[in-house]
Amino acid sequence: MCPTLLLAVALGAPALKDAPKTGGDLTGEWVVESLVFNGRPRPAGKDPQRHVFAADGTWAVYRGERKLPGNRAYRVDATGDPPTVTLKFDAAEQDGPESVGIFKVVGNTLTLCYGRPGSDRRPTAFESPAGSGINLIILKRARPKD
Repeated sequence: MCPTLLLAVALGAPALKDAPKTGGDLTGEWVVESLVFNGRPRPAGKDPQRHVFAADGTWAVYRGERKLPGNRAYRVDATGDPPTVTLKFDAAEQDGPESVGIFKVVGNTLTLCYGRPGSDRRPTAFESPAGSGINLIILKRARPKD
């Protein structure tokens, strides 16, 4: 086969399927799929929570259409492996307690793992052993509303 024809065939061939997107972008609306708090699984409930992470570093939690109280903030460091997140449950309190954690986004799944507010022990694995004070939450990207 001539080299020009080989090049034309190679360029026209379909691309391999892209690997699932991973990285450090929490931005968007996420629905809680499962929760484990301090080693204890918790039901997501018939009206599961939604977490909305805004690009400006704020986040909100909703139960149904009702926003739960609190002005929350978050910071991400996507350079780590895994990326890290710091959650503030009341942004108005400059020196208020924060939760430090890790996270991963794979495709349409967000996994958050963080400790109790005020603890400076950042989890190193995506697990919530009994008595650890670690929370593990798995969320799915919310579907666009019609």
